[in-house]
Amino acid sequence: MVDSELTFKDSNECLLVIMPSVVIRLLAHRQLYWNSKEAAGVLIGERRGPHLVIQDISEPGEGDIRSRFSVDRQGPHHQIAVDKAFAQSSGTLQYLGEWHTHPEDQPSPSAKDLSSWRRHLVDSEQMLLVIVGREEIWAAKKIADTIVPLNKI
Repeated sequence: MVDSELTFKDSNECLLVIMPSVVIRLLAHRQLYWNSKEAAGVLIGERRGPHLVIQDISEPGEGDIRSRFSVDRQGPHHQIAVDKAFAQSSGTLQYLGEWHTHPEDQPSPSAKDLSSWRRHLVDSEQMLLVIVGREEIWAAKKIADTIVPLNKI
């Protein structure tokens, strides 16, 4: 899974592509040990028509509140990463959504995740949601109030 991009699609054949360098960084935050804390960040990438390409992420850092079963992304470095990518790419790279880890092999969103995304992730554009588990990565799109899981291909 590390040496190539990770690709998902929705029922309309729209693609989500996670670049290999990002896959490596996401997998580095897996909760593999009993004392591993949840990690979180933002997804940064491009909108290519109906397709989305994740080219960068922010990672946990100072100000974030982390425990075994929860994470609160509070550090200002997440917004700084988005602003920097946007400026350096002349607006091509932008905020696409959020990622976090779960201490389970095949992750799925918790009720708390679903509630938080519906309450805080509000945009007219489709947004991405990624959960990194110990063995798999789960991905979905949030379109208005609907969360649509994506299929790995």
